[in-house]
Amino acid sequence: MKTSHGPKRRGGRITRSITGKVDAMPTGLRPLHGSLRKPLLSLLQAQINGIENIPASGGFLLAANHRAFLDHFLLAAATPRPIRFIGKETLAEGLGGRFNTAMGMIPVRRGIADAEMMETASAVLKAGVPIAIFPEGTRSRTGELYRFRSGMARLAVETGVPIVPTGIRGSWRVWPPENDLPYFRIPPHGLVEVTFCKPVVVATDSPRARRDATNLVYDRIARACGQPRNNGYAPIGG
Repeated sequence: MKTSHGPKRRGGRITRSITGKVDAMPTGLRPLHGSLRKPLLSLLQAQINGIENIPASGGFLLAANHRAFLDHFLLAAATPRPIRFIGKETLAEGLGGRFNTAMGMIPVRRGIADAEMMETASAVLKAGVPIAIFPEGTRSRTGELYRFRSGMARLAVETGVPIVPTGIRGSWRVWPPENDLPYFRIPPHGLVEVTFCKPVVVATDSPRARRDATNLVYDRIARACGQPRNNGYAPIGG
């Protein structure tokens, strides 16, 4: 008789242990992070600032601007702790998708209020595991920093975790958004830069508090990444 390990929904959306709890830290994530972090940062010759703003323990949301597919790998390497990601649902498809979800990606259905993603992310954060999120909802094709969507602040206040605003510079020069693959050359030192800013805490669970926190996170990221601001939402599709 086979033992059931709970539901594994299509596309890797939720993985639960035999106890029925969400597996907060995938088995391979910690060793992969430990073995690849320094080599990747060395290869990219990346400049990392504000590392002291990363909480030493407990869950937190790492919110960043997003211009290139490289951003996922760059943030994972720049962060001293293993971190999970929220990514579009199509990244959970196929062989590559199996790897992404095995390494902790939490798929999201973009353009809707994805309650299943929120449930999974909430459980992960409450278990003390950090999650990275791109609150624009997609990569910026224009180079502008688009208005942030509401899920970030709602997730932070629901779980009681801080938000660490993070500015990324130069990643799009290594892996332009229109390219399927990155340029296979070592970039100049400091071309790629990650800046972790002072954490933001959502004061109360009210629309105004969530809006104020979102605006503060946006302002800190805008200053750190240097992108021109756009008050509209990014078009979803890429």
